[in-house]
Amino acid sequence: MSRERIFQLADEILAKLKESGVKITDSRRARSAVINALTEESRFIETLDAEARDRISRMKRRVIEGTGEWQALYEKFFMEAFHKRVRI
Repeated sequence: MSRERIFQLADEILAKLKESGVKITDSRRARSAVINALTEESRFIETLDAEARDRISRMKRRVIEGTGEWQALYEKFFMEAFHKRVRI
């Protein structure tokens, strides 16, 4: 996710919080915290994406990106990588 998109989302999140009645005493600090959380989450998703793509590329049989089979494998490997890292 681009920095611009992260900043935009952070501003939208803070605006929604204010609209819902949440009192924010330090807007700069709150914005910074939201940006940091979004950045960290974006990096996490990128690592899961990279792992899923890597697993597909290492398969003996070539699977073409964009096909239904590729998408099914991607989702499977993405979720496996997610569950390895997040214990819910």
